[in-house]
Amino acid sequence: MKVPMQWIRQYTDIPVTPEEFESAMIMHGTGVEGLENQNDAVQNVVVGKILSVRKHENSDHMVICSVDVGEEEPLQIVTGAPNVHEGDLVPVAKVGAILPGGIKIKKGKLRGVESDGMCCSGPEIGVPDYLYPSVGDKGLLIFHEDYKPGTSAPMCPSPGKSGAARNKSRCSALPLSA
Repeated sequence: MKVPMQWIRQYTDIPVTPEEFESAMIMHGTGVEGLENQNDAVQNVVVGKILSVRKHENSDHMVICSVDVGEEEPLQIVTGAPNVHEGDLVPVAKVGAILPGGIKIKKGKLRGVESDGMCCSGPEIGVPDYLYPSVGDKGLLIFHEDYKPGTSAPMCPSPGKSGAARNKSRCSALPLSA
């Protein structure tokens, strides 16, 4: 079972690194098969603040957003996400960003309008959708924390694989995902 550190931290304060947490779990009799760092697969994804949203003239479902990514000028990004609103903080893959699967973000045109990056859903940047079930893959991942535009987007850090031993019934009570 994979257990994201972010999920565990929603329930308790863990003031240690994922590696220290792994060691402590092993010392308490819960097997840990390993740690995976999801951040390695994602590069150049930052927090962006949606400054404005306007309808795309050549599309019935796309909008054109002005997005503050901590640079001198905001980026213009075209998106079809149904849940984008002015003031939202979202992950933004800037031009040159690398997403899971080796996908590289390029500057492009969507129905005749330039787009300087991509506003992302959770699954597009490797954040498991079970962490944000209300959004899924049908919309942008909206950060509710107060992040500064331009800072690295918080991903799902270091999920680990855990295996509860048969005689450790206290561990099987955790609602872990497979």
